Amino acid sequence: MKKSNAIRKTSLITVAVTVIAVSDLSGVAMAQTEDSAIVQANNEVGIAITGNLTNYQESITPGPSDTESGWQPGFAVKGSYMGNPYGIHHLYAAVHYANSFGNIGYRGAVGGTPYNGTDSATFNRVVGRVGMGFNITVPGHLMMITPYIAGGYQGWNRNLQGPFGYKENYSAGLAGAGALFQYAVTPRFVVSGDAEILAVVGGGMTPHLFNGRLGSASFGTSAEEKVAAGIDYKMSDALHVYSDVGFTHFNYTGGSLALPGWREPLSSTNQLSMSLGLAYQF
Repeated sequence: MKKSNAIRKTSLITVAVTVIAVSDLSGVAMAQTEDSAIVQANNEVGIAITGNLTNYQESITPGPSDTESGWQPGFAVKGSYMGNPYGIHHLYAAVHYANSFGNIGYRGAVGGTPYNGTDSATFNRVVGRVGMGFNITVPGHLMMITPYIAGGYQGWNRNLQGPFGYKENYSAGLAGAGALFQYAVTPRFVVSGDAEILAVVGGGMTPHLFNGRLGSASFGTSAEEKVAAGIDYKMSDALHVYSDVGFTHFNYTGGSLALPGWREPLSSTNQLSMSLGLAYQF
């Protein structure tokens, strides 16, 4: 009996120690996850210098069709948050604004005569996201995928120079979804891949010609696709350096203008963007 009691006591002590150890390890693992390099990279505000290559192509039959192409400098600002408010684990919210400006080459026609010129263009794009991050369990590796919904706005102020110059303003709303994948290479270095598909909604174009008699063209709904890859490196407790490259494609459906026989044609736009910036971790 005494021997049996001793065995029971030893077993109970062993179980208790095991439970405490597992609890401690789970707590440490959770703490590491909550304060991981990925979570840190998702709690920052930043500003970057950017370069943006635009290729624009209208579809006119018979041609010639207007095309535009060229690099522009610009800037971008961002802010993102990841936390556990109201018991929602790894809630993610982010906003990103990008602006590019400068001259790009224009090729088109005036009255059927080929004409080459310059567009002093400005592009604006702002997108907000809300999602939730999910850890990907791979021993020895820290990875996360964050599905999100997104919405925003984009605009293009087209300002053609020269004797046949005029202005046009393009704008559209954006709504859709995407997913952000992140991998912590080291406790300071995070790489990411991002893909999103957005509906281009409520779009339109207003030409500033003939004292406004052309009115505005309303666009139908189309699609916009974007893929991006990025890096984030923690330089100090609060300062990060980051960089990314992205590719965006979208169409504008075109639409009729107010005067008979005038319309904005179907067009396709491809944009390659690059950025390098500094961010503050909060």
